[in-house]
Amino acid sequence: MRDFIYRILDIKQNKYIMTASLYGGEGVTHLTQCFNRNESIIEQYTGLHDSKGNRIFEGDILYFVGRYIYTEPVEVIYYGSSYGCITHDERGVLKEYTDLRHIVEQYHPEVIGNRHQLPCKPDHNGECIHCDCWLSDCPLLKKST
Repeated sequence: MRDFIYRILDIKQNKYIMTASLYGGEGVTHLTQCFNRNESIIEQYTGLHDSKGNRIFEGDILYFVGRYIYTEPVEVIYYGSSYGCITHDERGVLKEYTDLRHIVEQYHPEVIGNRHQLPCKPDHNGECIHCDCWLSDCPLLKKST
């Protein structure tokens, strides 16, 4: 059975303040005791881990190479009964994955950030080190505006 674990973002501070569980437990706060929905954003753990063993949560930004083709980083999306993402295939056509487990098992992604704390960083040429494009063209920065 999957653990029902959540992380909670404080909107005012723009940082994660805790990880909580529906059931509480040792070292974990019970979810209902810790926030106000107007001040916090809750993101659920998908039950999956990235290539480095980090938990993958809703809203995380994943980076992976699909079929020897570098894809742009993708955001983990909740589909109502499962988690997935949207990316482009080798021809540049949008491809929707409604089962994140497929991406994790086949492509071994790495969590590089989340939708609230973007991972974009320029290299010595002014290009984003994650998407290998100019920061003005970075797909992650475009999604945030």
